[in-house]
Amino acid sequence: MARTTRRQGPAGRTDGTAPATTRGHGRAVGEPPLLLDPRRGGSLVGLLGGLVFVGSYSPALGAVASGLAWAAAVLGVLVALVGHYVRPVPLGPLARPRPLALAVYGGCVVGELVLIAAGTRALDAAGRGELRPALIAAVVGVHFVPFAWAFGERMFLVLGAAVAVVGAAGLLVGAAGVQHAADAAAVLAGLVLIAVVAAYARGAFAPGRASAPVGS
Repeated sequence: MARTTRRQGPAGRTDGTAPATTRGHGRAVGEPPLLLDPRRGGSLVGLLGGLVFVGSYSPALGAVASGLAWAAAVLGVLVALVGHYVRPVPLGPLARPRPLALAVYGGCVVGELVLIAAGTRALDAAGRGELRPALIAAVVGVHFVPFAWAFGERMFLVLGAAVAVVGAAGLLVGAAGVQHAADAAAVLAGLVLIAVVAAYARGAFAPGRASAPVGS
């Protein structure tokens, strides 16, 4: 039987088939320009936070572990930056923030600082100040979760839950007497943060998981 070919039609439609997956970014797919996209710019804050966790707490784990953590962190940051700005993929249409989004954001940031301060005082009073790194990781994770609702980005739910669980586990294991468990949990939380942001930059959370590079 002779093989037939289908001609590429307008608007990315192959004649006789369903519309092809939309590629690229910009108004055509409901996204702002790369440098003006608040999701891409906001991701840089998350990457910086992950690096702060690794840089602040990995030295307590020894030179080898610290070096491996730094290598993984830098690799994750590079993957994220390439995904956002060098070979960007669609993140999906930019959702309009909910009316209370800024209030939720501000409240979460203030709540984060208050919880860290109160938790630090409680740990110091109990003579367990060494658990503070895990406490910080747990609180940072929790403060991300409401952003999923406020900004319509499910990535925050995954990110917040994962980081919070790692931090809480560090608190429990450290409280059981395992040395440097809190530091290890904080470093792992930083790496998880970077990994989730890198996955987001590669389109893992985009509607339909569209991941075709721009210009391909």
